Amino acid sequence: MSKGSLGHIDVSARAYAPSSTEYNFAAVPGAAGSKDESAREFATCLIGQGNRTLLSGLGGDEVVGGVPTPNPELQDLIVSLRFRRLAHQLKAWALIQRRPWFYLLWEATQEFAPSVLRSTNQVKTPVSWLCKDFGKKFRLALIGYEPRLRFFGARPSFQQNLATIDAVRRQLACAALSSNPPYEKRYPYLDRDLLEFVCAISREQVVRPGQRRSLQRRALRGIVPTEILDRRRKAYIVRGPMAGISAECKELNVRGMLAASLGIVDPDLFSRALQLVCEGKEVPIVALMRTLTIEAWLRGIENRVQSKGRRLTDQSSLQSEILSPTAILQSSASASRVRQ
Repeated sequence: MSKGSLGHIDVSARAYAPSSTEYNFAAVPGAAGSKDESAREFATCLIGQGNRTLLSGLGGDEVVGGVPTPNPELQDLIVSLRFRRLAHQLKAWALIQRRPWFYLLWEATQEFAPSVLRSTNQVKTPVSWLCKDFGKKFRLALIGYEPRLRFFGARPSFQQNLATIDAVRRQLACAALSSNPPYEKRYPYLDRDLLEFVCAISREQVVRPGQRRSLQRRALRGIVPTEILDRRRKAYIVRGPMAGISAECKELNVRGMLAASLGIVDPDLFSRALQLVCEGKEVPIVALMRTLTIEAWLRGIENRVQSKGRRLTDQSSLQSEILSPTAILQSSASASRVRQ
């Protein structure tokens, strides 16, 4: 839900299945924007209120401990040789997560080892529906260039903070500016002073056993109502996209996906992932949504290529089309119109 002075906008009405609409040039997937009902309502809201700046919560979970993992704190205690404190925190986290303490300790120490020596569940892998050759060729990019933790030097929690900030930076670098309507996004959680403060304090201040965003909640106590501070995480984050994709599964021709014909997506495995979504089972929902976004982007490029009497045949033809002088000029022209 998106909130403004005009009320709430139900973003669950968003369309996820790619459509073969008229082509608009997009330099990166998702840059052309969405044309569904919720997007139009959101645009109307911005224009009606004359808003030119949008505050985004991107980085909130990453910076202030929205993901309740004990690993950074335990790794700091291991490196600093504070074994008594380590034993205490292992017990506290084990009780909250209902997992054996030695499993948590093993999980934390695994991140110091090279990826070839880690257990299978500790090594990040591309999503299952990507073609093997494609996943192998671009494996480092797909898993996020995750660095190995160093035992000496900066604290492990600081090393992970730097890796997280770098991942967010890459995500923002791929985000296109909105031109219809034009507005600027601001990211309060990525404020430099806040990042410096969070990286300087101990990890146990940011996240505590059973307390997501512990530091933020304690800082806002007495300012923000208790009902808001102590509420559970909004379930829409996962349930909304799953419901939207489930409703549109029948409209998606997996066999006819361009991503499949270009050797990016395995249609059988992707069809299985969609089936799991329809059954309400757990899947990497963000990766699945991005796959659908890339499919819509590819269809836009295909429309452009077909208008010239050509067609996309493989990944090489896709790359040449994206980097063609005409496409670059169109991108520059689109950017100029936005600045004007």
